[in-house]
Amino acid sequence: MKILLVSWPVLPMSGGSSVIIENLVRNFSAEEMVVLGSSRLIQNNRIKARDNGVKFHYFRSELYFFGRGYRYFIWFRKWRFQPLIRKIKKIIVEEGITQVMGVYPNPFYCLAACRAAEEMQIPFSAYFHNTYADNLAIKDPQALKIQEEIFKRAKLIFVMSEGMQTFYKAKYGLSKFLPLLHTFNKKPGDGAMTSSSFVKKKTFHLVAIGNFNESNLEATRRFLDTIKDHPKYKLHLYTHVPALLLKRRGLDPKYYQHCGSVSHDQIHGILQKYDICLLTHGFTGGYGPIEYQTIFPTRTIPMLLSGKPIFAHSPKNSFLNQFLEKHKCALIVDSKSATDIISGLDKIADNPSLQRQLVEAANAASQQFYGPSVVADLKNALKKIE
Repeated sequence: MKILLVSWPVLPMSGGSSVIIENLVRNFSAEEMVVLGSSRLIQNNRIKARDNGVKFHYFRSELYFFGRGYRYFIWFRKWRFQPLIRKIKKIIVEEGITQVMGVYPNPFYCLAACRAAEEMQIPFSAYFHNTYADNLAIKDPQALKIQEEIFKRAKLIFVMSEGMQTFYKAKYGLSKFLPLLHTFNKKPGDGAMTSSSFVKKKTFHLVAIGNFNESNLEATRRFLDTIKDHPKYKLHLYTHVPALLLKRRGLDPKYYQHCGSVSHDQIHGILQKYDICLLTHGFTGGYGPIEYQTIFPTRTIPMLLSGKPIFAHSPKNSFLNQFLEKHKCALIVDSKSATDIISGLDKIADNPSLQRQLVEAANAASQQFYGPSVVADLKNALKKIE
């Protein structure tokens, strides 16, 4: 079995999806996997091969101005669609590929992988990081048609969480949906965990990481508005989103510390500097109810591994809340009340015993995301369709 993984987001592109792909790829050998990802027209920091030997190929499909403007150049990506299919077919022949996996959150790359596999008469599977046609933020009139084609032709459809699997099975009545979880590749206990200092303090420094957009912006804005003048709690954000853009989104840097972007390899060390990890998840926003119900934020995994207590501001009935409640690995405030938010923070800050309980529970919950174990199940599933 040799898989061609076709994914629009791959390193060095920033974002959670690139990290998901990177962690997944590290559990395959050069004989098992080849990767094709997107590239800007001029880009010099592309990866030739991982240290495990897995080759990376790139396809020039991106136009940006200063790293922005994805939605303004969709026309260019559509123009490059047929050349992308030809590129995939060429790699299939040259690398001896026996099956293809297409990744969404980009419909063009996932659909191109689907059609190339069909033309080459080899098995195709899909990997959905988010909902597509069911996401209200997707305005493409072709979205449902594209999704129907991918769902029909895919032998297996991997999804990011059990919540997505449950939703898709109920709506589409198909049995080929399987969860493929986020992964990490360094077990707690061999350097990934450090002990937290469980004490009371006058000031608690909170840290949030990731991309602050429609998936979590509303909840993050409410949290910041709640603590912005509170003497006990200070918030630091690590994100590639510029402070000026965040200000336009309602996150005024006067009330938090903007710390810039951080690489995936640096995240664990950064989290060690803080007292509490903040995990925000949108109650409402432009994505629509189903997306907020099923999202499982990428940043959850490094927080579980951080050795720091997690404070989650997340809505009722979301899969994220179900997971956190099941494993008792975060203090959850699912209310929009500022009083409830401060009360929840105080419960963590004033109770070193609770801090320790949350960290120990997070450590236990993280085990299910260990890369080699997750990928072993993935490989078994893919062997069956080959």
